[in-house]
Amino acid sequence: MPYGLIFDVDGVIADTEPLSTKATNKTFWDLYKVPIKEEDSLEFMGATTEVHVLGIATKYNVSIDLEETLAVKQASFFNAIDEADSLLFPGVDSLYTRAAELDDWKLALATSSNRVRSEKTMAKAGLNTSFLDAWLTGNDITKPKPDPEIYQAAALAIGVSPAQCVVIEDSVAGVTAAKEAGMACVGVTNTFPGEVLRRADRIVDSLESVDLTMLHDVIHENQS
Repeated sequence: MPYGLIFDVDGVIADTEPLSTKATNKTFWDLYKVPIKEEDSLEFMGATTEVHVLGIATKYNVSIDLEETLAVKQASFFNAIDEADSLLFPGVDSLYTRAAELDDWKLALATSSNRVRSEKTMAKAGLNTSFLDAWLTGNDITKPKPDPEIYQAAALAIGVSPAQCVVIEDSVAGVTAAKEAGMACVGVTNTFPGEVLRRADRIVDSLESVDLTMLHDVIHENQS
């Protein structure tokens, strides 16, 4: 039976979480003249943009036009991506490419971002998306992380048992979703410190320290 390697995108493949936070803060200021603190977005990392925006609105007791707010935030985020020099985290390209080269690994993305944002991010990151066996986004699910739905759907899409899959995640919600789906998980400390990612089977500071041998071991440890 093959193994499944499933990547989250924002905060794992691409260094977009700071851009997303700034876009949210700019949107609330431009539309509602509400100053948002950067740390207020942390609890919504790994969630959909809609959950993020509604969470900030609730926190600050602001009545918003959701459709307009989402559109303005996305435009601001896309501008930031266009202006960025590079988004790809170290170590991603070699791990992603190596898994794609081997027949015993299936490769998938599972991101809470919508399809358009995900495509824009991956294009800027410069990874070859033709390598993917499945690409799940927030448009494909009804229950966002920490619900395991997106990871369950990814396993089904690549035809691999959840017990044979390993997820790379950076957020508390994402790690929870992966573990609730019955998968092994490597947490990378790009967004949160290791102590809050403690449900992950391994915690690393960079994907430069991760190879397929480690991921194989993590999967088998999770099964035992």
